Amino acid sequence: MKMKNIKYLLLVVVLFFIIPGCKKFLNVTPIDALSGNNFWKTKTDVEGFTNGIYTRLRDKVGDGPFLPALEMRGNFVSGNGGTSSNDAAGNTNYNNLIANNLKQVSSTSFNNMQNWKAWYDVIAASNILYKEIDRVSSSELSDTERKNYKAEAVFLRNLSYMFICKLFGDAIYYTDAYHSQSLARTGQVTVMKNCIADMDAVKNDLPVVNADPSKAGLRPTRGSAIALLMHLNMWAAAWDNTDKKPYYTATISLANELATYTNYQLLPINAENTRRIFKGRSPENLFSILQDFNYGESFSQQALYGYFFAHFPLYGGVTTATSRMTYKKDYIIKLFPAGVADARLATWFENYDSGTNSFQFKKYMNIYATGSGSTLTVNSDDSAIIFRLPDMILLAAQAAAELDNDSQARDFANQVRLMAGAPLLITSGEELKKDLYFERCRELIGEGQFFFDAVRTKRILDADYSSNPITVTDFNAGAWTWPLAISSAERLANPKLVGNNFWN
Repeated sequence: MKMKNIKYLLLVVVLFFIIPGCKKFLNVTPIDALSGNNFWKTKTDVEGFTNGIYTRLRDKVGDGPFLPALEMRGNFVSGNGGTSSNDAAGNTNYNNLIANNLKQVSSTSFNNMQNWKAWYDVIAASNILYKEIDRVSSSELSDTERKNYKAEAVFLRNLSYMFICKLFGDAIYYTDAYHSQSLARTGQVTVMKNCIADMDAVKNDLPVVNADPSKAGLRPTRGSAIALLMHLNMWAAAWDNTDKKPYYTATISLANELATYTNYQLLPINAENTRRIFKGRSPENLFSILQDFNYGESFSQQALYGYFFAHFPLYGGVTTATSRMTYKKDYIIKLFPAGVADARLATWFENYDSGTNSFQFKKYMNIYATGSGSTLTVNSDDSAIIFRLPDMILLAAQAAAELDNDSQARDFANQVRLMAGAPLLITSGEELKKDLYFERCRELIGEGQFFFDAVRTKRILDADYSSNPITVTDFNAGAWTWPLAISSAERLANPKLVGNNFWN
């Protein structure tokens, strides 16, 4: 792999290990083979199939360093000695990998991020749910329940397309069940427009509040749909070179609608609320994927941010005295300038200014212990938060700023800053846009939004915002995407499938 290709992936390559190769392109076996004539008879059948889709989604997010990688790529982070992770080229130490700019790393280390098959498994299963649910009799499902499940299928399909486009750009787009036709990749703006129309049509078929409290934040509601629509609109605006105003206007309208739902609210930043927020089911939680040790729902170690940025007694064994990775001191000081009050700094960081691996990131504080004595190990029990209320409010602030409505932009952003005990924003114009970008960096740090935000705003081109900026030429060639692994079987199944130009 060429040096220029590797340099943009910074240090995230070390997160990945070789996993089994891709299956045949879009060849999805119905979940547990539950699609025959004896199935789709009862509500239990529908719920079982739907739960299977969430299992697939959970596997994608929780089986590897998906969210951590999105936060680290291009970010101001560094590795510490004492941690090793072999890759196919034989590099063994985070420090060595960073120092060498990852120039020797084999592409096999990227397999988890390169593979879009898991997203298409979710899409294919969602399309099956949408189609086959009509086989269930009205005596088993009410009209409202049927519409709700269909809307849920559309949400899961569009969530997957959102991630596919954010990771790879153009997508193979289809919505029919049991799809088998060879298709070329569709431009990501068109995909976003299709998803927006798709989601708009069913948004109001989702409940405002889940009737079952145990599903709060874990199964989509109208608020979840609004969150997805806001992200779809802002991503489309970043790439549509025609009129961006409709996307920004829609984003603000959606945020205003979300504000009318009283089941969602911002929580003041402190340790107790931090635990509450990232455990899931909090008033800030719009959609998440559950991790709960008590229910046997545990992610892989590398899916957990604490694995990389925390140490004992917050994470790891009793001999784990240092964090594997740190945020660079200068970056944290840039986010949280000296003398400016902000509860997020005191609550979420320890030894942020040490410049050493005594650094600790404390945003993910839900833990459980296993073993005892010298074998005592502390593990993370936080859920994966996909959409959170402050994320939406700050997206709306950015949309308002793009429409030159600085007053509205400040009003949105200052809701978040009030919860952090931080002074209100008073800037305007380009300075305000810069402040809003950094406000998202502050509030959403460690949540997998960094790289997407840097790409969406084109700040990934600037060394002030990325430790490894991409040149304009390489950006336009697709260097912001992740390499797309295409197996020979996939090429045979779909001759129209091509990779991304930059990585080819």
